[in-house]
Amino acid sequence: MIKDISRHIGDLVASIDTSIKGTYNDVTEVTEVCRSKYARPGKYLTDELSNKYLITEVDTDNYIKAGTAEGLLSLAAPYYINGTKIAANREWTIADNNLLNKTPLVWLLSDLRYFKYGRESVYDWESDIRLFFIDETDILNYYSKDHVSNVVEPMTELAFLFIESVNKNRSYLTIESYEMINFTRFGVEQENGYFQNILDANLSGVELRLKLTRYKENCKNC
Repeated sequence: MIKDISRHIGDLVASIDTSIKGTYNDVTEVTEVCRSKYARPGKYLTDELSNKYLITEVDTDNYIKAGTAEGLLSLAAPYYINGTKIAANREWTIADNNLLNKTPLVWLLSDLRYFKYGRESVYDWESDIRLFFIDETDILNYYSKDHVSNVVEPMTELAFLFIESVNKNRSYLTIESYEMINFTRFGVEQENGYFQNILDANLSGVELRLKLTRYKENCKNC
């Protein structure tokens, strides 16, 4: 059952809309956008011809500075893993030597609690999930405002995109409430509320806690 839930969540992560529509302004030399999503400096935009453009500046939901990028652009798709702290760390560490190829990262903590519904219910299962949306951070050079604007806010937007992915999928009950937790350095939550690093990189972002309910296949309310 846990493997099935993890697979379904992985499918939801994969269905996140990573596209951005942009119009290049020759005067200001920026790409004007209505929604910048989780774009951030140091990452890339890719156009429909697979050309890559390095992002150097983002004004949230206003413009992105990335060369002459325009048209239908896409951000790097999130890298999804699930498992315990040790298993996730091992899988993520050996996956790729290039940090850009495995960030942003969406990690499902595999210590899942779930409820299985009976035969007469339209629901299949319900689970309390903890998802971490994390990306690389510069712990030496970032001031607090840099960390918030360059990491926490983009990862918050990625978490919102996941919620949108769920709510667009009629196999799931619409998410009406959730809990979001910001942190400055990714790791294990302690009683004092701080985090200690557990993955082999300088990462931070947000944790999303919510109750996910899936309908039975072919049910009348789907």
